[in-house]
Amino acid sequence: MSTPVYRVTGGDEVSYLRLGEEPGERRDAEVRVHELARDLGIAVPEVVRWEREPPELDRSAALTARIPGIPLSEFTGDAADALRRAGRDLARINVIPVVGYGWVDFVVGDDRHLVAEYPTRSAWAAEYLAALEVVWTTGIRPANLRDAVETWSSLPHHGTSCLAHGDLDASHIYVDPVTGVYQGLIDFGEIRGADRLYDLGHALMHAGDERGQAVFDGLVAGYADIAPVDLAAVRLQAVAITVRALAIQLGRAPNGYHEFLVGRLEELLDGVHPPLT
Repeated sequence: MSTPVYRVTGGDEVSYLRLGEEPGERRDAEVRVHELARDLGIAVPEVVRWEREPPELDRSAALTARIPGIPLSEFTGDAADALRRAGRDLARINVIPVVGYGWVDFVVGDDRHLVAEYPTRSAWAAEYLAALEVVWTTGIRPANLRDAVETWSSLPHHGTSCLAHGDLDASHIYVDPVTGVYQGLIDFGEIRGADRLYDLGHALMHAGDERGQAVFDGLVAGYADIAPVDLAAVRLQAVAITVRALAIQLGRAPNGYHEFLVGRLEELLDGVHPPLT
């Protein structure tokens, strides 16, 4: 299930109505993330209006301003500078603290801090270990797969996790349609508390072709302007993320994305010798 989003026009103004995915869902954490990001000078949509429990609906509703431009995935020019700027914004997002790991569902306290579904990293990592078993039992067993995921699952718990966009790809990076100048990041419907390099791992998962690799390289270049990037650690994140995505796809009808993930998992693990760090 994905976040229901509706385009709203009024005169020359365009905004987007974002609803909770399920009845009773409030999405106050998503609204809070927009506020925190904008306070840090990060280019994300402004929340124009938000109602936790609108009387007309059975779930929350947030109206966000439009980020001008087009998705970078539709831009055919040189995107290196835009990607570098997006990478810097991503690094700033990834240092926003979250109490716990997994989906960020709550805002708590006078300071309205973000709280995720699992109190510990090990509880969150159990989802990925379960996904490993699903993949393993189907006979998908690239060399070092189990060692890699188990190494990832045993990474230390640091008390608080880092905010992750959770689903970042080129469609969420907006640029000017003519000049390619960076405009901002959109769609925080998949936010979670995770390891700091989780989002770069997600980008690496999608770097299976020349275009995807260029997106990843550009993001890393900008990220490294703000915070250190350990590419081996990013790869480990990518393996875990790919395993979980593949386990989800195995529960659906065969499709091209399933085949992509199988091939990408093999590529990520190719030539890797445990222990990974």
